[in-house]
Amino acid sequence: MNTAQLSRDITEMAKPNAFAHPSLRDYLDPANGPCGSLLAPAFQLEFADYDELTARGDVDGAPIVLPVNTEPQADSLRSIRATHAMGLIVAVTNDLTGHSTYFAIRSGANFVVNIAISIERQAEPLRAQLLDHVRSARDNRRPPRDVMTARRAPELPRSRNLVPAREVRRPAPSTLDDFDTRLLRMLRTSMTVAEIARHNYLSERSMYRRIRNLYDTMGVHSRAELVRSAPRDDAPAPRTMYRSRPAS
Repeated sequence: MNTAQLSRDITEMAKPNAFAHPSLRDYLDPANGPCGSLLAPAFQLEFADYDELTARGDVDGAPIVLPVNTEPQADSLRSIRATHAMGLIVAVTNDLTGHSTYFAIRSGANFVVNIAISIERQAEPLRAQLLDHVRSARDNRRPPRDVMTARRAPELPRSRNLVPAREVRRPAPSTLDDFDTRLLRMLRTSMTVAEIARHNYLSERSMYRRIRNLYDTMGVHSRAELVRSAPRDDAPAPRTMYRSRPAS
């Protein structure tokens, strides 16, 4: 599949969003930027700094393009990866030594674009990965209509005693199996998905799938929300020195 066909295929998906750090504006400029052909015109590109990328809920799952030429930038990428575990993160480096590329991959980048190398040699593999990511994300969010119809539960009569859906879907820790319980603890640390995958002897793709399943089980949409919703079951229980006297 050539680049033009990939561009048409992605465009037919109603221009999915992609986000980039403002420092890459000149690099991603469609007219004169050295990386201008990577996202335009197939993606609706929006620029956002690290704080915005961390705080905005509509970023989760979208491709994110970040510069990685220093260790602090690699640390920022690691922070973005911790927040958006399912996002496809593309690092842009200007790297002849290989150090920046190593930092980017170590910090959780899915793909590295090195402007020290001809962009034409990197464009098609990247666009193919972007297309696969967009298709997978939309397939996960939109099950076939017949499946939705078959799984639709009968309507229940309205009652003031009904529990909100999010509370019903969120299980107690005791209902999670050992793997999900261990995965939950790891996601609450600063470990990247790549490190968690290596620790569990899984590929990153398989680990992303297990994380998405855990999101669905817990009824959340991002790693940050998962961390907030997770009970601190590893914290020691407070000790009670005196027993309270029952109210008379």
